[in-house]
Amino acid sequence: MSSLLASLLPDPEHSAAASSLLVAGYVVAALCWLRSYRRARLSAPDACARSWLVGAVLLFLLAINKLFNLRMQFENGIRALAKAEGWYDRRQPMQFVLAVVLPSVLALLTGAFLARKARSFVRRHPLALAGWVLLLLYLALRQTQEWKPVLPWLSTIRYYDGRLALEVAGLLLVILGALIAHPPLPDRLSPPPPAS
Repeated sequence: MSSLLASLLPDPEHSAAASSLLVAGYVVAALCWLRSYRRARLSAPDACARSWLVGAVLLFLLAINKLFNLRMQFENGIRALAKAEGWYDRRQPMQFVLAVVLPSVLALLTGAFLARKARSFVRRHPLALAGWVLLLLYLALRQTQEWKPVLPWLSTIRYYDGRLALEVAGLLLVILGALIAHPPLPDRLSPPPPAS
């Protein structure tokens, strides 16, 4: 992304308007995923319906995180704990664990979960998967900046210029994936759902 375009985009961490739009985007995405959950649950209750529900809950949590800037609150809490316990001057190993090791472990666990439990959902909804990949990439890169030695690398890949675009692209793909999702076809062998 060119630095001219990056200078035109607001900084999502220091712009109330950009932050509010992102919160609204996460809420809209969560509502779209809830709608897809209801449609999938009514047509053929299976693992896909649960995947829509899990995604909706995660999107609501991301909206709350963005609204209350919880990452900054946790950072301030850990900083205060480090100062009170006397290891603030030796905080780099803890920063490495929280900024690099923890996101890596969470990414591996997420990949293993998707490969085992949500394989059919991922195959049926590639746009939703692409959106989540972009959102998780944004979150991982956002978290890595807590480890100070990685800051020059983030500047090299121009993360600060493109972080808003990365998050917005992920949100749009997640929303689009939910909007164009068709409910799964019911199995021919299973009886039709009871009329209520």
